[in-house]
Amino acid sequence: MTPERWQQIEKIFQSVLDRPPADRAAFLDEACAGDNELRKEVESLIASDEQAGSFIAPVEADFIQPADETSLSGSQVGFYKLIREVGRGGMGSVYLAVRADDEYRKQVAVKLIRRGLDSDFIIRRFRNERQILAALDHPNIARLLDGGTTEDGLPYFVMEYIEGLPIDRYCWENGLSINERLNLFRSVCSAVHYAHQNLVIHRDTKPGNILVTAEGVPKLLDFGIAKLLTSDLAAQTLDQTAVGMRMMTPDYASPEQIRGEQITTASDVYSLGVVLYELLTGQHPHHLRSIPPNEIARVICEQEPERPSDALTREEGATTSDETARTLLAPEQASRKHEGNPDWLRRRLAGDLDNIVLMAMRKEKERRYSSVEQFSEDIRRHLAGLPVIARKDTLSYRAGKFIRRHRVGVIAAVLIVIALLAGLGATLWQARVARAERARAEAEQARAERRFNDVRKLANSFLFEFHDAIENLSGSTKARELVIKRAMEYLDSLAEESGDDPSLLRELTVAYLKVGDINDAMGNKEEARRSYDMAVAMNKIRCERLDSPPSEERLASDKTIALNKPKIDAQCLRDLSDSYARLSDLLAVTGDTAGALELSLQALSIDEKLATENPDDAKAKTILAGSYMGTAYLLGVTGNKQGELDNYGKALQIREEVAAADANNASVRADLADSLRHLGVAMRWRGPTAVVITYLRRALAVDYELSSSDPTNARARFKLSTSYWCLGEALEDEGDSVGALENYRSALAIREQMAAADPQSATARSSLAPVHINIGRLLVKTGDPQGAIRSARRALEISQSISSAAPTNARVRSFIALCHLNLGEAREKMGDTGAALASYVKAAEILEPLAAADPKSTEFHFDLAKACLDSARLYCTLASKAKLASNAREDNLRQARSWHQKGLDVYMDMRGRGVLSDVQSKKLDGMLNRCYDEVDRLQGR
Repeated sequence: MTPERWQQIEKIFQSVLDRPPADRAAFLDEACAGDNELRKEVESLIASDEQAGSFIAPVEADFIQPADETSLSGSQVGFYKLIREVGRGGMGSVYLAVRADDEYRKQVAVKLIRRGLDSDFIIRRFRNERQILAALDHPNIARLLDGGTTEDGLPYFVMEYIEGLPIDRYCWENGLSINERLNLFRSVCSAVHYAHQNLVIHRDTKPGNILVTAEGVPKLLDFGIAKLLTSDLAAQTLDQTAVGMRMMTPDYASPEQIRGEQITTASDVYSLGVVLYELLTGQHPHHLRSIPPNEIARVICEQEPERPSDALTREEGATTSDETARTLLAPEQASRKHEGNPDWLRRRLAGDLDNIVLMAMRKEKERRYSSVEQFSEDIRRHLAGLPVIARKDTLSYRAGKFIRRHRVGVIAAVLIVIALLAGLGATLWQARVARAERARAEAEQARAERRFNDVRKLANSFLFEFHDAIENLSGSTKARELVIKRAMEYLDSLAEESGDDPSLLRELTVAYLKVGDINDAMGNKEEARRSYDMAVAMNKIRCERLDSPPSEERLASDKTIALNKPKIDAQCLRDLSDSYARLSDLLAVTGDTAGALELSLQALSIDEKLATENPDDAKAKTILAGSYMGTAYLLGVTGNKQGELDNYGKALQIREEVAAADANNASVRADLADSLRHLGVAMRWRGPTAVVITYLRRALAVDYELSSSDPTNARARFKLSTSYWCLGEALEDEGDSVGALENYRSALAIREQMAAADPQSATARSSLAPVHINIGRLLVKTGDPQGAIRSARRALEISQSISSAAPTNARVRSFIALCHLNLGEAREKMGDTGAALASYVKAAEILEPLAAADPKSTEFHFDLAKACLDSARLYCTLASKAKLASNAREDNLRQARSWHQKGLDVYMDMRGRGVLSDVQSKKLDGMLNRCYDEVDRLQGR
């Protein structure tokens, strides 16, 4: 069944439900217009809806309801003898069973549809559950062992038999502490996250569906109403219909489930939040048992739950998951079952745990945790005493977390900084006094006293304000901001009275640069820029003072100054170049590429002068090569591809000379590999590919050697993965798919190891996405669309997770677009034109604003052109279908022309700027020509 057909069925089904039963037949006559198959499907849904009952009727979990008189105990199903009925759910019964042929002894659970409920809808859903379980293999998910069809034609499946207690009862009866409950809950999160990774949403996560064995191992059960996200099976889950949406347990259902909206992994996050709420408090967040059924939907969708720490004050208590023995737990009883008195428990829950639970249960799904993995990770961070994302990132909160972990180190660092700054102030003061001219002794003394007061003010700030911040646990962030503020006040005061003392000007330059670096690292870009600007200003003044004649006043007081006047030195120019470079980097990050390039060129001019004047200075050469590299990158970003190549070439020439003179220096060889790699990548836009591959193989050889000689060097390993990746792209350009795939997988293996070693690093996780994207693209070419879909979805999961934390990151958003492009190509290869077209259009919608915001970019524009032309081509495919109505054909043709024109406009802009590589140009030329031919053919020209 196609998605379009399913939408037609759903639309009619939803409309017919709004009509009285007596009017439905006439409505169906008109709506179905003689389409008997359409009417049959709608009537089947109506019958299932009437059988399912109210939309808030719960789907009871398996393994918890007692047997009745219609039990099949003693009968045989397949190879299994049914011993006794152990549970009954919304569509089937579950029996304890053993092998009937005595091949081996093992207890299993057999689930089969109960007689009388074998409608088409129930059978489809039952088979859907079996299909889901077959794809899942996780230690915390009940495993599927076997399956088949009974002699009566009803499907059944055989599962691992779980003998245990629902998770809430297990916690109460075993008196688990808060930390033990949290660790047990994280195992459940692991199971749900695994299901999500396999494109399965559980949709009925509750304590009764989580059994804990005697060994303390939780097992997730009952995927009867789970939703498959794969395009080929999604229609079979009935998740978009009212019937599918109504099958839920309202106590644990998310607001979007209650409202009948689209279900995502965020729905499972919500249900897990409710489960955790109960495990921590012994209470349900909404105590639904005490309100009328017609109010349940409103409460779940609109009423905010109270904080778990506040819920402990309720008098009515809560219920366990055991429907046969509901037990009311007063707060005092619940807390005794935890680990202390009620007041202690409230303090334990207040703060992080309150915020973690409530973030998972937010009414708006986009404001919940972006994934179950992130939910579980926040719990781990809480247990480790680290800051959690669920709590507002206040200064006092982050300070408290930091200082608890590093109390001794923080105090020691404070004392060291106080000593250093106080010493510096005293030294400057003494130097001022020592050099004071006799004629201005009184004025100089006053200035020295002011300087001393500045130092004393700074010392007092550290001794009292900083100390108070630590004592009050007001945050490492606040402490650092306080340091920076006081340091800037001190530096600005010195700068105002720096006069023409070159040594003091240099100290100010270095200090401003360091403060700028700290502000940059803290994300205070405006303050960082002010610090760097001051560093530039101090350097300029210093260079002018060194190169200018002494004043008459100074000559009058010291006749020897004319003989000893210092000349402008290399260090002064080097510091000025460094200041320009730091400021250039900052502007590049904040989006001012033109300003960054201007400053980079100024730094380069100074570095060229220094290297020319000191031809034997290896340090000067190394700095110049780095300056060429930075300038080359900015020229490439601004569209000057030839300038990019020229500067990368100059950097390589210098680094080859330096490496030849110092062959055993690892840092020098790492720089050489960087130059080889960047030049090879930059040459891809003009070729020839064989030369590109030569450069990249040389870079790979150096990176491999450096990584092998020091396996603990994470930077070297990451560069090695980058060289594998870049070589893979060049081989793909050459048409060597096997070699390209081999290199991509080598890059991915390294980055996966690094991400596993540092799971908290967003940088490490984000580096996986582009490699998965490249692998997915190549798998389509090599005839493995299913593998391509898996790679694209993995990249999409990573990119969306990172984008939720940094929604303005253009690079990550482009990764999401590339994932959709890969999905489109794979789905097209599998013959699913509609799904492929939707993926191409989605990619174009993401890329269009990115390209508009960065008009000189190459990648965004090329990918946008491709997405537009792919969309145009598939609209042509839809328009060419013989059975299509004339108006639909014309609509598709009009869309094809529109998307074709968009792609052409982007292509012409890139050609005009001269930024298309030969490979890119050939690819887009071919796509444009195919679209031209197809549109002309469909228009009959």
